[in-house]
Amino acid sequence: MHISYHHYCKNEMIGDDRMSWTQQSQKAAIYFEKEGEGIPLLFVHPPSMGHVTFRRQKNRLSESYQVITMDCRGNGRSGIDEQPLTMSVLADDVIRVLDEANVNSAYLCGYSNGGSIVQEAAIRYPNRVRGIILLGGFPEVNSFLLRNEFKLGILATRAKQMNVVSNVLAVAHERNQRNKRELSNYVRLTPASVLEKYYRIGLEYTATKRLHKITCPLLLMYGTRDDYVHHYRHLFTENVTGEVEVVLIDDVGHQLPTKKSSAVHEIIKTFIGTHEKNA
Repeated sequence: MHISYHHYCKNEMIGDDRMSWTQQSQKAAIYFEKEGEGIPLLFVHPPSMGHVTFRRQKNRLSESYQVITMDCRGNGRSGIDEQPLTMSVLADDVIRVLDEANVNSAYLCGYSNGGSIVQEAAIRYPNRVRGIILLGGFPEVNSFLLRNEFKLGILATRAKQMNVVSNVLAVAHERNQRNKRELSNYVRLTPASVLEKYYRIGLEYTATKRLHKITCPLLLMYGTRDDYVHHYRHLFTENVTGEVEVVLIDDVGHQLPTKKSSAVHEIIKTFIGTHEKNA
């Protein structure tokens, strides 16, 4: 295993054929959007935030790649079915989106707890994953602060406080009022009972003892102010079989895709370019 580590300092269209749902009977219809051409790059959002989390990535990276953004089951415009919610089911949904988009293999990028879904997909479906990118990622929840963050989410959703949850997420991620309003409204599309289940499975999930099954290249990005998840990078570098690259981005906490999008885009392009050249 090779580990590299460095420090980095630096509208939807309704009715468009780029918008679609997975089409399997008896299974939840998963909403997704495609933009651009080239190497496929699929983004997975944290619970409730939906594909709108990645509006900047879709707009800019689609100039170079086929960018796919999706709403996880029960979130945004996606449906839900009778299957119990598990990380395995969510990973299966990612593969169903790739199937519907006629994509054989893709780079998968997961933000925060969306990164757990990406890890599970890479472990379960190694032939479908060219590489994975985790923004503020963790293979398990083993720290006091992160555990309490999940527990606060569980308490808020159990109390049906979706207005509070949606406003906290919107204010944390977006600066201008239009984007705050859009994200807040999108979060509220997720039923509180569904979001509570997401927080519970996120809290309980662990991939650490299976990380050796990840053989594709892995890119980890963390904000320098995102102190409470920094230690998780060691679990990845010590256990992942594939090549691991770690990048710290200055002057930001957890909200990399919305608050440091330009840096994120450049780092992703370098990562994909390097590994496609070596493929």
